[in-house]
Amino acid sequence: MTMITPEQEIAESEELLSSLKDAIGDLRREVESLKKQARSGEEINETAATKVIGKVTSIVGNCAKVETYLNECRNRQAGIARGGYALDLDKARVEIGCKLDRLRRCGGTRPVSE
Repeated sequence: MTMITPEQEIAESEELLSSLKDAIGDLRREVESLKKQARSGEEINETAATKVIGKVTSIVGNCAKVETYLNECRNRQAGIARGGYALDLDKARVEIGCKLDRLRRCGGTRPVSE
């Protein structure tokens, strides 16, 4: 059985995002070419233009999804929950320990469990 670590998930997502950014660069060049054709008065192939616009929409949507997933992976790795909250377990442990110490001092004869 292969275990996928958070670091691997993040690395794969970053690689995918980089690939999508390269694809966006290619599409940008295609759009620039279409703009030049339009400005020079050349006839633009409607099918080709529609394809380019469809590709742009699709890739931008995919980029947004990958960025969201990448942020979720990073947050999971950092221990941050979906609402943007993180638990500091060390701090909680110290606070609980202090409260138990106070209870022990005030409790008199009854011991307080660890």
